[in-house]
Amino acid sequence: MIRWLPCILLCGLLPLAALGHAKLLSTVPAMGEQLAVAPKQITLRFNEAVQIGVLKLTADGKDIPIELDHGAAAAGAAAGGTVTVTLPALAPARYRVQWSALTVDDGHVVKGTFSFAVLPGAR
Repeated sequence: MIRWLPCILLCGLLPLAALGHAKLLSTVPAMGEQLAVAPKQITLRFNEAVQIGVLKLTADGKDIPIELDHGAAAAGAAAGGTVTVTLPALAPARYRVQWSALTVDDGHVVKGTFSFAVLPGAR
């Protein structure tokens, strides 16, 4: 019986491992997307409820100020993991978005980056 104990414990813990952390499912604009029209907002969609802690936008190594409304971020958590942030007017450039989020259910922090480009001549 004792030699089966590790197997029983391991099998009992496997379902917990499947829960994992929140995962970014999609973004708008999409990763690597090249846009003819500058986006007015960024949307991040996760597989579970999150609260955005950091959302940083850079172009050519310079920070682009964006207003992260933590109240709206909390509303995103209530919306099942979809968070939308309004952007300032963006000029043609390659943009990098750096984000971090707190998983509401288990308190784990997840983070990542994605980029998109606004093409010259974009409106």
